[in-house]
Amino acid sequence: MFVHILSWIHNITTMLFGIYISAFFLGVKQNKNNITKLALFSCLEGIFYLTAMFILGEQAANNMYPFLIHVPLFIYLFFYYKFPLLSCMISICSAYLCCQISNWCGLFIMNITKYEWAYYFTRITVTIITFIILCKYVCSTTSAVFAKGKRELCIIGFLPLIYYIFDYAFTKFSNLLYTGNRVIVEFMGFAFCIAYLVFLIIYFKEFEEKQEFRQYSDLMELHLQSLQNEIDHVKNSERTLSILRHDMRHNLNIILTFLQNNNVEKAIDYIKGISDSYDDTVVKEYCSNDIINSVISMYDMRFRSKGFNLICDISCNDVVVSERDFSTLLSNALENAFHALQSGKDGEKWAKLTIANKGDSVLLCIENPASNNPKFVDGIPVSDKKGHGIGVKSIIYYVERLNGQWHFSMSGNIFVLRVII
Repeated sequence: MFVHILSWIHNITTMLFGIYISAFFLGVKQNKNNITKLALFSCLEGIFYLTAMFILGEQAANNMYPFLIHVPLFIYLFFYYKFPLLSCMISICSAYLCCQISNWCGLFIMNITKYEWAYYFTRITVTIITFIILCKYVCSTTSAVFAKGKRELCIIGFLPLIYYIFDYAFTKFSNLLYTGNRVIVEFMGFAFCIAYLVFLIIYFKEFEEKQEFRQYSDLMELHLQSLQNEIDHVKNSERTLSILRHDMRHNLNIILTFLQNNNVEKAIDYIKGISDSYDDTVVKEYCSNDIINSVISMYDMRFRSKGFNLICDISCNDVVVSERDFSTLLSNALENAFHALQSGKDGEKWAKLTIANKGDSVLLCIENPASNNPKFVDGIPVSDKKGHGIGVKSIIYYVERLNGQWHFSMSGNIFVLRVII
């Protein structure tokens, strides 16, 4: 009798655990109003279960548990609380998976004590403790996780769903798991392996998208910085032009004086000085593409700030590939050249950038002096220094992404990168 009472208490606590945790996992607020509503819903669920048990028997009711308890809970969470279908399903499967904590603890204690009542008592106790821990520390996290997109939810919910199906198929609807059949026993290992591989594939795609977003954000920031610098340059040019216009009459008088005194060479030098002053007011435009122009302008300023010379030969009319990917590729290539000049020995501090159209393709070439000849492995320059090689890998990744070809080489002491896209 005592064991029977504990069994009923265990069934009630497990059902309440599943209903409340499924709701709280989704983000249902743990307030008096929702607790009352879920309690009333639990009573209805209990009535469904008891009715099925009295009509069909306890074994049949247990076999129908997913249809008597889980399906109505799924419908309730979807229609009343307006949570997405996929989120509701994953939340219920996750709550079911959490029930296995108390199940294992109960089996462990019963295996030691050999008493059935110890199994139920342990399950009741562990269920209550698990419920408190989940409500206090976990539900706030899962509510944010289960609100993510379908792709993320598929990653999160794959294992709980597989376990749910496995447990009911092989332990509830049948006893195949306990027959010793190795195919059945090893199925969970197989399922976990598939889940892990799927997780790796989807995670990599998510990582790629985040990397693209980060690269795009960096490019936009670079573009804005370049625009701000160009605006500042234009303002400085306007001020310089206004001064030059103001001084033009004086300059003409000085030139006239030189000519009247037959000082032609001084007049020529003076005119050249004025011409150089006007050259400083010119805003450079390397190409018609705004983002690519911003990248080159930004790196040109970085090079000049360190006393390096960036020689640009841009004859590209248009970039037929993704400008975002091409700009990222260009940024990595210029960054590598910049760091090579920084870490190089005193001497030649220049880099030459060439971008040109070759038929339907685009040629990108960067040359810069290298103080030490790098080691090449499979045509790729490698370095043992910490943090080195990331830019090269990024260049290769984006070139292959754009279905292009890359080539790293040394011509004397000049490092050359050629890319055709």
